[in-house]
Amino acid sequence: MSNLAYTAVGFTDTLYMGHLGVLEVGAVGLASLVLFTMPLLFRSALNTAATFVARSLGAGDPAGILRWASVFLSLSLVGLPLLLIAPWLLGSALRLLNPGLEILRVAQTYAVIRVLELPLMLLGTACLSVMLGLGNTRTPMLLSWMLVGVNALLAGLFVFGFHWGVSGAAWGSVVAVCLQGALAFWLLLRMYRPQYGRLWFVRPTRTELGSVARISLPAGLTDLADVGAFTTFLGIIARLGPTELAASQIANQFASFGFLPAFALSASTSSLVSRALGARQPDLAARIGWRGAGLSAGLMLVLTMAFLLIPRTLIGLFSRDAKVLDLGVSVLGVMAGYQLIDGVGIVLGGALSGAGDTRFRLLVTLGGAWLLMVPGASWLAPRYGVTGAWAAALLYIALLSMSYAWRFWSGRWRKATL
Repeated sequence: MSNLAYTAVGFTDTLYMGHLGVLEVGAVGLASLVLFTMPLLFRSALNTAATFVARSLGAGDPAGILRWASVFLSLSLVGLPLLLIAPWLLGSALRLLNPGLEILRVAQTYAVIRVLELPLMLLGTACLSVMLGLGNTRTPMLLSWMLVGVNALLAGLFVFGFHWGVSGAAWGSVVAVCLQGALAFWLLLRMYRPQYGRLWFVRPTRTELGSVARISLPAGLTDLADVGAFTTFLGIIARLGPTELAASQIANQFASFGFLPAFALSASTSSLVSRALGARQPDLAARIGWRGAGLSAGLMLVLTMAFLLIPRTLIGLFSRDAKVLDLGVSVLGVMAGYQLIDGVGIVLGGALSGAGDTRFRLLVTLGGAWLLMVPGASWLAPRYGVTGAWAAALLYIALLSMSYAWRFWSGRWRKATL
């Protein structure tokens, strides 16, 4: 349900932009992806707080829980210096993608406002990850749906009531994300200080920073490499034109719904694998990983059938433009080819992260994303259009998922330590 809320934010913004025009749909979608990618190294590293906290929970170590939660709260303060250089990073990334002057202008208008949410967004990420490591998924869910409601209400008011257009959508998101981060921090202190003691910002030791560098940094680099490659991939599609970009963004909104059960199972599998290893039960950890992967494959089958049976109906919810409809249906057809295997890969990747086996994920992602998907899309897109570009993504996802399955089956992750 938390993941559904996250997707609902993008779904709502895309619906609002659909009322403004095809250009706004594609430009805001591209800007959102760049905004998501820019702090991803830190955001994904902070998400590993769940791994450290869950390992301490499984080992029955309340002092370890308090210490690791406090360490990751302190690490989240990286959002403050990041805010100072974010506008420069953002502008450089958008210009590097070279999507065209019209798309670039709209994307920059949206993105320059959204960077203001970075500090509280990273603080909230650390707080929610600690809660997940302790087995609390209800509070993150409630905060996520509060984010959906506030964003939908304010963005609708600013876009259509105040006629702020793209800027209105950005301000609605900033207020909602900052409110979520502040509430997550307050609730973490209120809920867990009585049980674990003075939970607050601390100075990490050299040993703790070494553990974070060995486990959390590869996890952050993995997600950065993956999403960075996908951002570059969409930049390649943007060069085909705003219609091709809009069709891809709309199709990707529906693919995001398919990832909901996969990412949910990945997060919970990661936490439970770490907890089982903390309790010295590696066989239980293995059963958790395979069971999560099987559940994910079954749930992704539903979306696969929808993409194959009613693609035009789905795309038509966002746009009635004839060319957008035709291209969107083609993209959904390619996406249907990798939903099942992607679901398995996402969950087993989460299981490997929960075990602390993050360097293998980094190597496979770097090789597949930057040596296969990006060059493949660059070569296929000019020759076979948007469908050819998405075929390169299909090959990358297949390679990634099979590599994770082999690694988990090999059992080498059992030896990883934090």
